[in-house]
Amino acid sequence: MGETLLRIRPSGWLSLTMLSAFLLVMVFFQGLSAGGLDVAEACELSGHLYDHEYRSQQAHEQLQMFPLTTKCNAEYDLVPPWINPVLAVLALLTVACFVAMLAALIRRESLLRG
Repeated sequence: MGETLLRIRPSGWLSLTMLSAFLLVMVFFQGLSAGGLDVAEACELSGHLYDHEYRSQQAHEQLQMFPLTTKCNAEYDLVPPWINPVLAVLALLTVACFVAMLAALIRRESLLRG
């Protein structure tokens, strides 16, 4: 099966790499914007209490790049639960497609020289 996958042209792998990277960026910004500009208002609109004390104690979590989180309180996160697993899968897919593109390029060059 690995041989069959390498038969895809490098340009095909590049297209798949770019598509997965694009989707990765889109999902990342979806997760970043989950709380909007005013988290307290977003929490109220979602029907959950905003706990300022909890958020100030957990400020380091709110600033990290992965996993994304925008918590209203200890029980509720404004970032949908599907965002972080999809980010992980898309990041792995992007790297895998890029490696496959490099392998296809190397194979193509070796066939042209040999």
